[in-house]
Amino acid sequence: MMEAVLRLILLPGELIADRFHVSKEENRDLVRMLINGLFWIFVAIIGLAIWTSTLSIYQ
Repeated sequence: MMEAVLRLILLPGELIADRFHVSKEENRDLVRMLINGLFWIFVAIIGLAIWTSTLSIYQ
């Protein structure tokens, strides 16, 4: 179960690293970390924007 969650978290970076053919010698970990960070920060910002728009203070 935890392995499936970990794969889901790392999926965006893995897909981009595979797409650009980045190998371990070419710092695949750094590329994956950058893409995952940007992706999940973007998801969090969108989620917070949606959540705050439902608060009663903004209605």
